[in-house]
Amino acid sequence: MRRAALLFLFALPLCAEPTRYYVKPVYTSLRFSIVKWGVLKEEGIFRDFNGTLVYDPAHPEASRIDVVAKAASLDTKNDARDQTVTGEDFLDAARYPTLEFHSTAVDHNFVAGNLTIHGTTRRVRFPVTSLGTHEIPSVGRMAGFETTFTINRRDYGVLGSRWGAVPGVLSDAVELHITIGGITRP
Repeated sequence: MRRAALLFLFALPLCAEPTRYYVKPVYTSLRFSIVKWGVLKEEGIFRDFNGTLVYDPAHPEASRIDVVAKAASLDTKNDARDQTVTGEDFLDAARYPTLEFHSTAVDHNFVAGNLTIHGTTRRVRFPVTSLGTHEIPSVGRMAGFETTFTINRRDYGVLGSRWGAVPGVLSDAVELHITIGGITRP
């Protein structure tokens, strides 16, 4: 009987269900940077977003993440630049109000999925680092993840045509740096 009880206790983590986390803006950062004039790194952050994360550290392939950011919530620390980037020449937030990521596959070191920007969806795959999970009394279970990867803005139709008349103003490469903080309580 004692042996059966021990086997049951050791089997519990293997049968554990994936945990659902709510992506919390207070613990999460959706940032990007782009090189301007070949020498300046311009940065921006999206302030309004939501998402969910289903995570099972024992079975990462059962994990999933979905995040939706409001394009108009872009903050580059410059109101005029924010209006330009969220305007029709770049993100066109009036016509394409959200940027979205929906994962399709997860393994120990990488996440793959569909990234939609400016109404264009492309499959991306990027490395991810787990920062861990932790139970916090009266708050709930928390999980943290981080990634940095690069996309080509032109692949998503973010052309900046008016700026394109001057060669070398903006790089095509946009670096995304994302830190996700999720908590089990909404």
